[in-house]
Amino acid sequence: MIRPIDSSSVNQLLNTIERNKAGLGRSLEKIASGRRLGRAGEDPASNAIATQLRSDIAVLSQAVRNVDSGSNFIRNAEGGLATISELVSRGKELSLQAANGTLGDTERQIVNEEFQQIKSEIDRVAGSTEFNGQKLLNGELGAQSATQIDIQAGTGSGPENQINLNVIENTDTQSLGIANADISTADGARQAFAALDQAGAQVNATRGEVGATANRLVTTANGVGIQIENLTRSESALADTDLAKEVSDLQRGLSLFETSIKTLATSLQQNERATGRLLNFSA
Repeated sequence: MIRPIDSSSVNQLLNTIERNKAGLGRSLEKIASGRRLGRAGEDPASNAIATQLRSDIAVLSQAVRNVDSGSNFIRNAEGGLATISELVSRGKELSLQAANGTLGDTERQIVNEEFQQIKSEIDRVAGSTEFNGQKLLNGELGAQSATQIDIQAGTGSGPENQINLNVIENTDTQSLGIANADISTADGARQAFAALDQAGAQVNATRGEVGATANRLVTTANGVGIQIENLTRSESALADTDLAKEVSDLQRGLSLFETSIKTLATSLQQNERATGRLLNFSA
């Protein structure tokens, strides 16, 4: 004799169907988002580690932006120094020309006029070259300057996480020792040539410091970039969806869901037939 299915059994089957449906939803969510740890309750230990890794990645990404900003800062300074170096070289040419005894006073005076313009241009470049309002070549970025520019290139607060950009001494004509240079006479031209030679060496030394700092910034940015790549891979290994596993789980969940539905349908059909038989009796 077939016994009718009771409400308890129906509820049991419905709960099984709901659990299978929820499992399908989670699998679909992971496959669609590509993230295994989409919810806080999903593997709490891995979720905590992944969250910390994402925080470290964000901080290091900002460090890279800081270093890039420092590189732009230094690049502006290098541009100004390159201009001053060219001006000093031109001044040396003119002083050498003026030192030649075959020039008369009139020709030498004409050459001196250009020379004085070169000095004025050196002072203009030294005083006007800036980055985001910060003067770069007027001595404010000297090693002993009160204005210290530090690039935050790491996640810590110590000096090992910072790169100092104070490597640019004053490059105006006074600091270069050529402010009073005059090539209107042969003797003055020879003295100016010697002073310009020293000034050129001074500018080149500063350019060397700036170049070394620029290379350090590039190396730092590359190193931090590698850190970010490694942390990203670690975070991905923890938090990203294993697509092959989730697709397999989805297929298994679909099979269980279909089985649950079929079981419920079969039970209800049996229940209906059993009820019909109970009512189908003759007097």
